[in-house]
Amino acid sequence: MIDRVTVLFGMSFKELLMGGKQRKAVRARSVLCFWRTRELGISAVWISKKMNIASSTVSESVERGRKVVEEQGLKLFEGEFK
Repeated sequence: MIDRVTVLFGMSFKELLMGGKQRKAVRARSVLCFWRTRELGISAVWISKKMNIASSTVSESVERGRKVVEEQGLKLFEGEFK
């Protein structure tokens, strides 16, 4: 999942998880949070501990990530499963 997000946003793993408020990084982390909660069912608390951010921040990121995914038509997986 992290690899997919870094490819979609043209970032390195380090840039993605480095923190900061650069627009591209915030959007990428938001998509990562969204997909982790919605596609994998991972809790906001677990994500907050792993990313060292508040669980309320994860909740905000999930909503922001949902909007980015919808606006840009992003898909977690390319192609179709057969």
